[in-house]
Amino acid sequence: EEIAEAMSCPIGTVRSRIFRAREAVAEKLRPLLDTTADRRW
Repeated sequence: EEIAEAMSCPIGTVRSRIFRAREAVAEKLRPLLDTTADRRW
């Protein structure tokens, strides 16, 4: 809510963008996490 207020945009927009950003970060990290698991076993 604070972010939406500070940016003068709807809370739904903020939630949507945060959700997409988390997905993008997870997608970038997935290969790194997969190779680490392979090396361990």
